[in-house]
Amino acid sequence: MSTEDVPPNTQPTAPAQQITPAQQTAPATPSPFARNTSFNTGPGVRPMRRPDTPRRLKNGIRLRRREGIELLAWPAEPWSALLLEGVEDTVKLEALDYARAGQVATLQITAAGIEATVQGRAARPYDVRIEAETISAADWDRVVAIMAREAVYSAKLLAGEMPPLVEQPFISIGRQLIPTDPAALKRTCTCGLPSPCKHIGCVGALVLERLAGDPLLAFTLRGLDGQRLLERLQEARAIATRGLARAHSTPPVVEVAPEAPSLDRALANFWRPGRQIDEMPAETEPFAPHALLRRLGQSPLQGRFPLVGLLASIYDSMAARGRELRERESEAAADEPRDDAK
Repeated sequence: MSTEDVPPNTQPTAPAQQITPAQQTAPATPSPFARNTSFNTGPGVRPMRRPDTPRRLKNGIRLRRREGIELLAWPAEPWSALLLEGVEDTVKLEALDYARAGQVATLQITAAGIEATVQGRAARPYDVRIEAETISAADWDRVVAIMAREAVYSAKLLAGEMPPLVEQPFISIGRQLIPTDPAALKRTCTCGLPSPCKHIGCVGALVLERLAGDPLLAFTLRGLDGQRLLERLQEARAIATRGLARAHSTPPVVEVAPEAPSLDRALANFWRPGRQIDEMPAETEPFAPHALLRRLGQSPLQGRFPLVGLLASIYDSMAARGRELRERESEAAADEPRDDAK
């Protein structure tokens, strides 16, 4: 059978579907799998982090100072000019917000420099490194030797005090404990922002807070751990005062003196010196400081500081204070008007 023999329209065809104008404007039915925009806004649900805020860090290192980082004591105050040098005011405010919020995950201050990690807006924290120009080992030896000559340095440092006079030994050898040139400080951050960034300022604020509480970190930042400096200073003090003078010598055996004359026969010469006064030496034997501590030797007690050096520093401080009080009393007595001058 040919195609012409097939009768036309033997099978009904479905009419074409037509879309009315009302159906064209009707909104599409929402899918049950569509995202619910109110999912993160219910009661008791923490809202999603804004894109302009850093990722919150749990148990981060926070800035504890409520009064900020201004008006710090020496040596933290001059270090602030270096650690925050070039940080713009707006960046500094944001850096302080980072520090107060605890965005610093780790912070290490060693003789090799400052290393820290700061959590920002990115998923991974940024690495911050701050390095100060270190003092050579030979210069440290000279500084320790100069400090060992005076008891005031060890006494002040052991008491936790850090007066500006500590910088005098460094100045005497042509160096500085705290650099004045900003180029002596190298600051880097992996965030890619223009340096110095808020992450560097955040770490600098935390370092300044620690400097205010532990001034010995000023030595650590220059290449020698502060605790190690104290140990070397105590050792140098013991060596400097050893062997320069002999301890109290053993007194000679007293010979039996002849029988003394009667009082009647001695009245005429009672107030006259004997003939042996001319034989006495013009200069007394030098006195060895800390003779008893040397005789006792090293203490069996173990601790952060050598006990012998610690006691020696205490004795020196007490002796210096006693001499100062005695001089004041002598000056006060000299200034008082005498009865015959009234």
